[in-house]
Amino acid sequence: MLEAAITTSFHPLRWAVALGIAVPCVLAACFFFARLGENQELARNCARAFRMVLAIEVAALVIVALIGLRYERRARQEDAAQFHPPGKLVDVGGYRLHLYCTGSGGPTVVIEHGHRATYLDWYRVQPELAQFTRVCSYDRAGFGWSGPSPRDRTPSVMADELHSALQAAGERPPFLIVGHSFGAMNAVMFAHKFPRETAGLILVDGSTPDSLPQASLRTRLWLRVLQLMTPFGLPRWRGWCRGGLPEIAGVKQALTCRSQNFETMLQEDSGIPAARSEIRAISSLGNIPLVVITRDPATGNNAEFEARHAQQQREMTKLSTNSRLMVAEGSGHDIPLARPDVVIEAVKGLLKPPGQADSRGTP
Repeated sequence: MLEAAITTSFHPLRWAVALGIAVPCVLAACFFFARLGENQELARNCARAFRMVLAIEVAALVIVALIGLRYERRARQEDAAQFHPPGKLVDVGGYRLHLYCTGSGGPTVVIEHGHRATYLDWYRVQPELAQFTRVCSYDRAGFGWSGPSPRDRTPSVMADELHSALQAAGERPPFLIVGHSFGAMNAVMFAHKFPRETAGLILVDGSTPDSLPQASLRTRLWLRVLQLMTPFGLPRWRGWCRGGLPEIAGVKQALTCRSQNFETMLQEDSGIPAARSEIRAISSLGNIPLVVITRDPATGNNAEFEARHAQQQREMTKLSTNSRLMVAEGSGHDIPLARPDVVIEAVKGLLKPPGQADSRGTP
């Protein structure tokens, strides 16, 4: 939805903003050239019109802002009455993370969402996994139901936060860590920092140091605009924080239409250079069981880009001497929602005793 909001064609609201800027500019130019041409009467008329238009626009802006504040406040009250965190809010040192665990059995599967996302990305995966093992999803600090963190948004910090949340909630290792996209780097870091507590690792079309770009200046500016406009209801009204599966669109909007959500996106983006350095420093995870799931290159529009991405995913299998590669056929990057069955199959494969392990895949 963010990219669509940036690239969408002019909406009547945008025309109103453009005119609101253009009319005073034209009147100011009129005043300047009238004074330059020593036409005092025209200059006075332009100045008078400029002040009048500016006063009208300021009054209109205040009225619209007040209406927006009321609209957003009422919407948040409705959200608070309708939606509640399904899991626990666990204290990890002065701030709380939302940890949602279901099912029973072991090892516990811990699933980590991607960039600019929430635990809802695992909506189609968690219920299926909970049928045969215990599974925990969570919201990283600043996203979803979790509170913001005062610490840097880097994989080392986020892995520590997840570990603290699991400990505080009484979840026992070993853990099978599953990370999607940006979350794959946090999953790698978790396995690196806590190898004795990691039963296995599944990286779902994971980001790598070479494939993780920082947001463009245009995107960062847009995120800041969204952050500033959220209290006035503009992102909600325009539908810029909606999207996803219809059955969870309401709660997704409630979690996304928050200023803190956009601030966290910017913080994680600022931490990308440090994230690249941290992950590049991890050359091996030993023989931890590892499954790398990659998207289907046939779903992309750029053959060269997809070939490079596929090679990067193959390189990730070298993190462990006990690894294999799976391709989510027919799926693009959003594998947890488009092909949840592939993730579930990978988890089942790692939960089987060694003698029953699935032999498919590329070591």
